[in-house]
Amino acid sequence: MTIRNRQGRIRGRRRSQDGGLLVLALALVLALVVGSSFRTAGGRSTSVVLWYLDASTRELVSNPAVAKLPTRRVEQVAAIIDLLRTPPAGQDLATAVPAGFTAHRATLLPGGILEVVLGVARDQPPMGFAEENALYWQLVDSMLSLPGALSIELSVDSSPTGTFLSFVKTQRELGANEAILDKGQPVDLYFVGGDGRYVVERRSLPTGMTRSQLAFQATRALMQGPTHSSLVSPLPGTDVLRGVTVSGRTAFVDFEESILKLSMGAQEEEQLRNSLVLTLTRLAGVSRVQLLVGGNNVEGLFGHVGTVDPLFRLDGSLEEGTALAVYSLTEVDGDKLPVLTVYTQKQALMGRNGMISKTVAQLASPPSGDTSLVPHDTRVTSMTLEANTGMLRLSLAMSPLPKGQVAEALMVEQLRLSLTELPSVTSLQVEVNGSVAFLPAGYYIGKPFLR
Repeated sequence: MTIRNRQGRIRGRRRSQDGGLLVLALALVLALVVGSSFRTAGGRSTSVVLWYLDASTRELVSNPAVAKLPTRRVEQVAAIIDLLRTPPAGQDLATAVPAGFTAHRATLLPGGILEVVLGVARDQPPMGFAEENALYWQLVDSMLSLPGALSIELSVDSSPTGTFLSFVKTQRELGANEAILDKGQPVDLYFVGGDGRYVVERRSLPTGMTRSQLAFQATRALMQGPTHSSLVSPLPGTDVLRGVTVSGRTAFVDFEESILKLSMGAQEEEQLRNSLVLTLTRLAGVSRVQLLVGGNNVEGLFGHVGTVDPLFRLDGSLEEGTALAVYSLTEVDGDKLPVLTVYTQKQALMGRNGMISKTVAQLASPPSGDTSLVPHDTRVTSMTLEANTGMLRLSLAMSPLPKGQVAEALMVEQLRLSLTELPSVTSLQVEVNGSVAFLPAGYYIGKPFLR
């Protein structure tokens, strides 16, 4: 009896030890499961590249970061949107992502295509094209850094198929839009070529300047001369410049009194006046130039340039419709640069649509010796001018297109310079063969091109 009882006790003790081990194993498994769920809920740390806007230039700026991303695709997209909504502090960054923007659905399809359907708050105020375009590319560029995403297709609930919110056309985006400015703003400087025509050099000046400071720096750059040795500046050196002030729509250029001692021929005087006026009236909001000496009006300079009244771009003939200003391409020191040709009209052009169509047609037929990257059979399929912003929305059908991004950029530059010469046109938004994002070689046309 004792042995049986002892064995029974031993057997009972063994059963108790086996049960304890089982409980311990179950506890460990449960701990692992719970721990795993906690890690999933908190998200895994993932390297991403978030895109914001430069607060001054409004261009896209990349910002590498480490974000905790959930496992579900729609939650990953929602996390990216939340991060984009609040730019990092102290980096002079801004965002176009509104408060009510949300992720409704997100699916990763075969081939790495991430389809995302977004939602907008009911009280979302309307956006202009520039802001909507910035929002679109902030989202696309940032989502391309999500794991497995090789291309992005965005849509917004209740928006028409192929349209983002109102203006921006959507397509499958294969790569980031890296249109990032170098903290500078471009200006067009007009120098004189060997044949006496005015050739444009594009320069970059610092941002953050007032209108007067920008006009002063542009005038100084013009006086300092061109970067191409075959071009010349008809203006004297910077030592005769006192300052430049912009008030209203007039740029007042003030010279030292020593300029009165300079003398030049009639052709040189005309080139000096035109080079200065063409350059300054390309700046935003400047439509006329007043020349001063020692801060005062004078009757004339160099013997022939009248300075009592303000000087207008091409003497106001563009506004009167009696001339068209068109830019073909001329070769200067191995580079192709835009060169201005003024076409006098026998009969004044009254309608803006006619002026636009005639400008595009003239672009496709450059003067002898020049070239143009605008194809000969280019057609205008639609045109709209926003009266409140001065933006010309132009849709073109053209074939064949230039080969390569450099050629595509030059073609767009021809269009920008020529079409923003038209009265009331301050910027150009162009669509080519149905595309509002990229040309075939990859040049990005999704942003407004400013005068």
